[in-house]
Amino acid sequence: MFRKSVSIDLVEPTVCLRGDPKDKHAINILRGVVRLRLPHSLVVHDIVVQFVGVSKTLWPEAIQQWDRHILVDIVIPICKDSVLLKKGIHTFPFEIPLSNALSESIECGLGSVRYKLHCQVHVKPRFLLVKSILQTQRPIVLVRLPSLENQQQCIIQTHLINETGGQLTLMLERAHLIPGINVPISLYFNQQCNVYAVDQMDVKLVERQKYRAPLKQTTRILHQEITLSSFVSTFEVDQYNIEMQSVYTLPERKSLRLRASTSHPHIRVRHWIQITLILILQDGSLKELQMNMPVTLSLKAMDDYLNLPVYDRPPREEETNDDIVHGVEATSRETTSHEYNNNA
Repeated sequence: MFRKSVSIDLVEPTVCLRGDPKDKHAINILRGVVRLRLPHSLVVHDIVVQFVGVSKTLWPEAIQQWDRHILVDIVIPICKDSVLLKKGIHTFPFEIPLSNALSESIECGLGSVRYKLHCQVHVKPRFLLVKSILQTQRPIVLVRLPSLENQQQCIIQTHLINETGGQLTLMLERAHLIPGINVPISLYFNQQCNVYAVDQMDVKLVERQKYRAPLKQTTRILHQEITLSSFVSTFEVDQYNIEMQSVYTLPERKSLRLRASTSHPHIRVRHWIQITLILILQDGSLKELQMNMPVTLSLKAMDDYLNLPVYDRPPREEETNDDIVHGVEATSRETTSHEYNNNA
């Protein structure tokens, strides 16, 4: 009788964490409503939502293959007073503050971080003596995005070429990467470098996955590299400096077998751009350099996470505010919207 009579609707389908997980000033809110669809009147005693996050790392060679840890367990009562509800649709809004120190949702081959939102509604039908529990759950996705000021931040490194003051300045114009993006890389050699030409330049995106199982006191590291291709390159030489710029392309997601960067201590995924140079010096000798530039990788563009919900249509003039709750159209005229701790 009560099957599928309770559901959870979210205002934002994805919760976006911002920047450094050590930033305690960042505020993240999980917003939504608990929606009751009642075929007849009944008494609701209380409604509770519970936000739970669990991390797991897989160790196939162990007897107990999963190393499991509870990251967060938050219980929020959103209706604590008994109330008689009539037949129809009733909504109860909620907000849950989430720490910016939480890990992103992770789905790796040897580990995962998953979040769920549980809801329990304790009810008592008007003509029955036995209490019932209506319950539902839905997965919650957390992603970590760069802070707004760091979204387009470039990376600059300097490297000494020789003992006579030769210096290479390396600039990567993007510190945050997504599949399919162009990655411009610029090289600046001063006159003391004595560089005649750049004989070879190889650029790779490197990923390192590090899995830890504290209970088993063991660690596993996986490493992979993807060679990036350049579609444009310029080379300028004057009497003082040599400047070179190349634009490389990160493969599209469908051909990119990488994970998003993570901050979880037990499932740590890091990325960097690795540049290998072979230089021809003025005396004809060769010099090889290898440089690493740390970057973060997301599997989607920021706008894909920040899109607002799309609603079917605007409310008609004859509809009241109670008929439309958080932009979701009610399917029955017998609808009541309840705020926190509201008595009826």
